[in-house]
Amino acid sequence: MVNELISELNTRGVNFIKTVDISMLSAKENRGYSAAILIGIVLSPCYIFRLSKENILDYSEFSEKEHSTDKLAEWTADFIIAKGYKAFAQSERNLGLHGFYDETTKTTPLPHKKIAILAGVGWIGKNNLLVTEEYGSALCMCSILTNAPLPTENRPIIMPKCGECTVCKDICSAGAIHGSTWEIGMNRDLIVDVYHCNGCLKCLSNCPWTQKYINNNSSE
Repeated sequence: MVNELISELNTRGVNFIKTVDISMLSAKENRGYSAAILIGIVLSPCYIFRLSKENILDYSEFSEKEHSTDKLAEWTADFIIAKGYKAFAQSERNLGLHGFYDETTKTTPLPHKKIAILAGVGWIGKNNLLVTEEYGSALCMCSILTNAPLPTENRPIIMPKCGECTVCKDICSAGAIHGSTWEIGMNRDLIVDVYHCNGCLKCLSNCPWTQKYINNNSSE
């Protein structure tokens, strides 16, 4: 089942797939599921280049790939259910329909980022986004919770590699980024003021790790 699922998702445009054991998490977080699948689609270097160098506000590719990861997560859940197991896609639509998104605090019980951290994909940056060595923050993610007996690949938690960099804080016109370095168990509000974030994507596109991704793939 796993190889078939990975092959199908790759064919449908998914760039990376990770499976992690979430049985050690609280019941509120894992909701009785033992494993989580994380899928990610990478934003193109040319799109990120335009966002950062031309100083434009363009949600086109970001919105498209956010929607794609959501739909592929729902497709994955259906695929697993058809194999006789339980699964729940943590798409924006599903989280809202089932009451797992708190509009007041703008939180969910188990964010995609936490699953990514458990998988060792990256770390939480000062922009409160997942930052990876390969793509920076230029990626869209969604996750699926399941009881299917999947081989899991939990990795040690990667602590932030932002150092003294404050690019995201300095470029945030809304003043929503505090410049704090993430630590395990840290309250999100100490890192970013989500209530005043205007979603301009500047902190995503101008992160030096994202810029490194652009430079390494400038021919694409």
